[in-house]
Amino acid sequence: MKLRQILIGLLLAAVFLAGCTAGVKTTYAEDYFAKVTDDLGREVIIKEKPQRIISLAPSHTETLFALEAGNRVVGVTEYADYPKVVNEIDKVGTIKEPNVEKIIQLQPDLVLAAGITPKEVITRLNELGIDVVGLNPTDVSEIIDSISLIDKATGQVEEAEIITTEMRNRVEEITETVAKNVDEAQRPKVFYEIWKKPLYTAGPETFIDDLIHLAGGINIAHQAEGMWPQYSFEVLLAENPEVYLASSHSWKHQVSKESILQREKFQEIKAIQNERVYIIDQDIVNRASPRIITALEKVAKAVHPELFN
Repeated sequence: MKLRQILIGLLLAAVFLAGCTAGVKTTYAEDYFAKVTDDLGREVIIKEKPQRIISLAPSHTETLFALEAGNRVVGVTEYADYPKVVNEIDKVGTIKEPNVEKIIQLQPDLVLAAGITPKEVITRLNELGIDVVGLNPTDVSEIIDSISLIDKATGQVEEAEIITTEMRNRVEEITETVAKNVDEAQRPKVFYEIWKKPLYTAGPETFIDDLIHLAGGINIAHQAEGMWPQYSFEVLLAENPEVYLASSHSWKHQVSKESILQREKFQEIKAIQNERVYIIDQDIVNRASPRIITALEKVAKAVHPELFN
């Protein structure tokens, strides 16, 4: 009888302890809304679903609106301009120089920072108890991952799943077409003009470099030193690109296909001779947002019109 009582007592104790342990895990899980590791290597615990979000990069702003979280955005940077409704949102400085006082005034519960956001700004906001998630993608694949990171931090899971799946499918469609139809030796040389005077281009570890590669081209500046190297005309002519890409902003918003075709000495370049000059919106190729896939499709059409037109 005593043995039975002891066994029952041990069983009840075991059930009680198991219940306590399970309770601790459940309570701990319910103690926060989300826990993420951001691109800056920081673990960020977000206690409640953010209701007042500040974006410190135009790309983050675009992504938040694409994820249908735009109604919770209370602050954006100076050059955020897409979608148009963001022009009505309070500005909090530039991507390189955020206005900490303005950020504090807007009372955010989440700030999305960029890779170039000053560390002292992030530290200051953390000290004030404001959650900061840093994003710093370097290529198209990482851009898609960063959208998933934003969805975890904001709770827009279903919307992000739809967007990222579509983005991956569109990338796969282009890369598979390139793989089936283009030998490595057939990849055309491509130059992207960032600025006219002096001549600057996009080097390694830039979105543009990755876009050109995914689209089946060879960025002639891929081996250059630095992300935004300066190019001399002599080097450009020596590389002799077959495709010339540029954005209208590269010279006082006056760059066009016609103006490039008429440049002195440029007639010696293959791309100019064959009129393979294409103007692409600078924002879609430089912002880590869902529109990067639109940029990829435009670059693919420019590099391989026979495959994508």
